[in-house]
Amino acid sequence: MSVLATLRQDRAGDWTNLDDYLRELRHRETGALAALTHVLSAPPSEQKELAGHAGAEAVLVEVAADLRVPKGARLGAARSLLEAGIQEPFIGHLFAGAGDLVTDPRLGAFGRKLVESGLPCALRLGGEATQISLAAGAFARAVHAAASAVGSGRVKELLASAPELHAGALAGSFAVGLGELPDGHRAGWARLLEQTCAAHRRAPAAAKRLGMAPAWPPNLPDAFAPMIREAEQSSTGVRSEDAAAAPAAKKPAAEPGEPAEARTQRSTSQPSRSVGPPIRKSAVRKSMGTVVEVPTVLPPKPMEAMAGRGGIRPAERARMERKEEALRFDSRGRRIPRADRWADKQFQWETPVLPSTALPPPARALPAPGPFASRVRSLFEDRPEAVDRLCAAAEALAAVRGEAALVREIQAELGRSMWRHKIPPREQLNRLRGIVEDGTHPAPWRAAAGLLLAFFVSGGT
Repeated sequence: MSVLATLRQDRAGDWTNLDDYLRELRHRETGALAALTHVLSAPPSEQKELAGHAGAEAVLVEVAADLRVPKGARLGAARSLLEAGIQEPFIGHLFAGAGDLVTDPRLGAFGRKLVESGLPCALRLGGEATQISLAAGAFARAVHAAASAVGSGRVKELLASAPELHAGALAGSFAVGLGELPDGHRAGWARLLEQTCAAHRRAPAAAKRLGMAPAWPPNLPDAFAPMIREAEQSSTGVRSEDAAAAPAAKKPAAEPGEPAEARTQRSTSQPSRSVGPPIRKSAVRKSMGTVVEVPTVLPPKPMEAMAGRGGIRPAERARMERKEEALRFDSRGRRIPRADRWADKQFQWETPVLPSTALPPPARALPAPGPFASRVRSLFEDRPEAVDRLCAAAEALAAVRGEAALVREIQAELGRSMWRHKIPPREQLNRLRGIVEDGTHPAPWRAAAGLLLAFFVSGGT
């Protein structure tokens, strides 16, 4: 199957068939959820193949409606179902649980299809969304997202067929701004939010990690934000009943032959151990002071004399203190060696001649390229538009600075050594010759072309 190759990308899993994959997807395995994200970029035929497998519709609807699943996997499940042409009642359940995805651009045009077909079907299904519950809140969130996809006017037309006092429809109209909540429904939502917030704060940390505690804040539109804040303020004093924070009292160990009733009575009759006040600091005992560690300083140690060396001899000391003789050079500039350089007792290395400290003269910089340097270079690159661009630049320079300045700039550019003894291609020479002979071109064009033609024809002289 081709869809299995798409699902097995990045080595997310090694499934032999779609039944194995759907089994892991039903259990929310990490690899199966990551593989479902690849379906978004798969061809429509592969998406239809996944959703058309036996038993895949129910699993994909559950994954798309699960807010704990990554958004990419939810979009992949919803896109596959819509590509396969999901029908009632699955499309109603898909809108009620995953209607908040219709504004995602990765869903494409299927977002509008989900609203147009899923919203009326969800109203006919009824269920928990008809009463004030978290399912009705999810329905309201889907209606709020649908208004962004098809417009509030179309949502109002679709909600017209809702049963009377439908909690999800009323909450959705309130979220979109089409109406206010009735007093009874407002009080019911406030009570539900307060109970949900208190249950979330009372749940242990382990229950929150496993998803066994109600999620907070709930998946409700922005219009319910004031009610959510009031619920959080009213549940400020609620604390978590974590077993690690409040461990149970340790039961006493059973003695041999003691019945269970006696052990229970003994545990209840034992007085609880009272914790006394902390030990006060003695008023009689004085402080011993503070220990300060100072750096250790060792006395200076003289260097010991080396064995076998009795010091510097007088002859050596005299030779070391003798002033160096002046350097002497012959007529060719070579250094004259010392007369005693081969003496056995007065041997001394010659002082090396160091290079001069005078800095060399600065190098001469090349002249800056003129305004026609790149234009003339393009002639030798044999570009068809080189002559026209050069003449157009010459016309612009002549209009700003005059024709005399144009002639000086071209002559200065041609006077550079790099253009000497260089001849452009024959086609470029023919274009220059055509401009000079044709009288329809402006005067700057003919002047520039004439100077270039004369220079290159004469061999760069």
